[in-house]
Amino acid sequence: MSIFKGIEFDDSLAGLIRQMDAVQEYRETLQTLQAVWDNLTLLGQLSGTGTDMSATRQAFATLTAELLNHLGIETRNKTVQALKSKAQVAVDIMVRNLFERTADIGFLALDEDIRGFARCMGELLARGDDPQCCAAHRQRIEQRFREYVRKYSVYHNIILLGTDGRVLAQLDERNPVRCSADPVIGEALQTEGAYVEAFRRSDLLADERPGLIYAYRVTEADGSPLAVLCLCFRFENETRRIFANLCTARDWTVLALLDDEGAVVASSDPQHLPVGAPLERVLDSDWGIVHFRGREYLATTRPTQGYQGYMGPGWMGHAMIPLEHAFADQGTDRLARLPAEVVDAVMRSPTLFSDALRSIPRKAEQIQRALNSSVWNGNVRQSSSEVPTNNAFSKVLLWEIGNTGLKTTDVFERSIGNLNETVVSSILDDTRFLASLAIDIMDRNLYERANDCRWWALTSAFARWLARLGDMPDEARAAITEVLEAINALYTVYDNLVVFDTAGHVVAVSNPHYADCIGRAIGEEWVRRCLASADSQSYVVSAFAPTPLYRERHTYIYAAAITDEAHDGTCGGIGIVFDAEPQFRAMLHDALPRNARGEILPGSFAVFAERNRRVIASTSARHPVGSELPLPEELFQLANGTDSATIHALEGHYHAVGVRISAGYREYKSAGDAYRNDVAALVFVPLAAVPQQTDVPVPPPAPLRLPRLRQASVAGGSTEIATFFIGDEWLGIVSSSVLEAVEASGVTSVPGLPAHVHGVFMYRDRPILVLDLKDHLRLRRPVDADGYRQIVVVRGRAGEPFGILVHRLGEIPEVANARIDPVNQLYQSEAALAEQVVRPDSAAGEQGILVVLSPERILARLLGGRGSPIEPALALRALERA
Repeated sequence: MSIFKGIEFDDSLAGLIRQMDAVQEYRETLQTLQAVWDNLTLLGQLSGTGTDMSATRQAFATLTAELLNHLGIETRNKTVQALKSKAQVAVDIMVRNLFERTADIGFLALDEDIRGFARCMGELLARGDDPQCCAAHRQRIEQRFREYVRKYSVYHNIILLGTDGRVLAQLDERNPVRCSADPVIGEALQTEGAYVEAFRRSDLLADERPGLIYAYRVTEADGSPLAVLCLCFRFENETRRIFANLCTARDWTVLALLDDEGAVVASSDPQHLPVGAPLERVLDSDWGIVHFRGREYLATTRPTQGYQGYMGPGWMGHAMIPLEHAFADQGTDRLARLPAEVVDAVMRSPTLFSDALRSIPRKAEQIQRALNSSVWNGNVRQSSSEVPTNNAFSKVLLWEIGNTGLKTTDVFERSIGNLNETVVSSILDDTRFLASLAIDIMDRNLYERANDCRWWALTSAFARWLARLGDMPDEARAAITEVLEAINALYTVYDNLVVFDTAGHVVAVSNPHYADCIGRAIGEEWVRRCLASADSQSYVVSAFAPTPLYRERHTYIYAAAITDEAHDGTCGGIGIVFDAEPQFRAMLHDALPRNARGEILPGSFAVFAERNRRVIASTSARHPVGSELPLPEELFQLANGTDSATIHALEGHYHAVGVRISAGYREYKSAGDAYRNDVAALVFVPLAAVPQQTDVPVPPPAPLRLPRLRQASVAGGSTEIATFFIGDEWLGIVSSSVLEAVEASGVTSVPGLPAHVHGVFMYRDRPILVLDLKDHLRLRRPVDADGYRQIVVVRGRAGEPFGILVHRLGEIPEVANARIDPVNQLYQSEAALAEQVVRPDSAAGEQGILVVLSPERILARLLGGRGSPIEPALALRALERA
């Protein structure tokens, strides 16, 4: 433990606690009250009231340290969780993107047109002919490159090089390179892998900054190399997009990708954290304090989790925030917008908070209850004091002690509420973040699908063989099937690829399980739209619906028209059947919330749904595809690209619900794209059971606030009444008949006694009866018999004591005798136990009636027999003998 301004804090908070404004505010308030407690303790010892506040003072001091520690830890954890999530997503989203690039280079290197051009150029150069002889052919290839990048806009250049490094064709005419010495050429020619990935400075790039290049050899059918193909990735453009999605305009967090030596590869703020700068990585723990350019940061570094076995270039995600801004906005005010009954149920959840957190309100309640008893008992003792001056001083002191206790309790309640809200708001933030992650993964994935169908539609073999379908049907189908199978082998996100003719009849499929579809018409509306497409940038998408092309399961089919350049028209189309069931499930699974051990939080689930609340995919069997989510419509009416987090009841539990509406990715579903299909990602975390009506706690009504009168200040005098609560009923007994209040523990049950005799309690070394009055009072609501907290010890006949079980203590006011009336037959049930009532002053806005009980009537009714009371002393002696 370490000491900060007089409070012991956990060592893990050293260096952080001074930056937590909310913790410091509560610390200052509680320490101010602690000074008051010091003074009151001293005055209590000098006053002769018999009220020693030392134990209460120490208990408050101990609980103050415990509370501030928990508040500090949860505040830190909330910020660290946000940093970890951002760092992890930054690197994992990039790795997911690059996984697609590894497939791109392998497939494009197999392109028949590129292979033909490389063969032509190789033969020409071997003969020593002028390369300009192939200028027209080069223009066609460069136009093909242009078509590719129009679809796969993640690339800024495509370069085809001879095996000697000579540039044969490239998309970017501004790039001055004519012959390259980059080692990537040799690596691409020699690798046994499916691609070469290089991030470095290169003469293949137009500027001197490092870039990301994917390369592979173009070969003859026998494997002999013809050329090397390079795809130049728009790395800076992509990192800007990733970082922009993770950082808001007012966010002080700086994000970076680091290489295996800790150097910055990409930065969300290059002026603040420049590329190439060395950073201290935080790998051995969830967080650490690092120094950079004379400033302290809270930081975390996360290695990638990889994607389908691909681990990327070895980069790590790094997030850091200046220490002075790390805890500025904890977002705890959002719960104020929720209904009180929802917040109350969540805050009382037995599973949401740790045992240590749940114990703090109980400890605070126990301390306050002990304090109330001390003050209450002090006032009772003063009722019999024979020293008027001392009596007056002591009553003021006791009032001040009670008032300070209320102030302290108020601070504790507010800080406990802040602590609990920090925990809940952290969960809400997490669900919102994970929903954003899920929809981002979906949009990025489906962007690739829109690109794939358009690019594959440009495969020249498809148009050539479709044109010969009439005279060579078997050969044409076989040739098209071979190409489809080769594509599907590389792109496993598809369950099936389909080529169809202008009549919508299936010509070939990649998946032999759908061979029975060949020759049949696809009777779905997207086929008509596909065949009517205007140009090579057009594509169509089916509704998310069951289809025979996916075994009657729900999916999207992306399609594009195949054009015959020779006849300047459409000769068919290609439909790519997305394997929606496992792919969407995997996306949602990766977005599920997890604990510190990486385990999915119990009961949590995630869903993709349309704006009409129809489920597209779900990790929960309770919400299958095609079902409708029973949630408010406003959750699905958010604007595109916006998110929210709130709490809603679902299936008998309150859930934290994070939601984000899709906004597309790059050109996909953006302003220039005709395709629109809004999808919501929702992440759910159970917080608490929705209480039954009988489980909802009913707060006791505010008691009548009676003035504290001096007896000489009113005509007719006044009477002190010691008040308490049974259930929510406000009751009292004249103070002179009360001995004190004690904790309701240590009561022993005795067989054979009436139900209203709760048992026997040892009071000042002698047994006394303890009575339960709930069945003998006209109570407005049922009483929780397990909720009794204290025993009010009362003088019986001839001074014999007995106890009354109560739920909590009230005030001990002095009441003007003029406002006290004897009971009458109006109070039928309570008349047997009550002797007086205190009338409220309606002019002062007072409400409610205080019922004053009679110890004699209680004994006569509950311990008497056949009309004559049993002497309590005799009953107790009988119990002693028993």
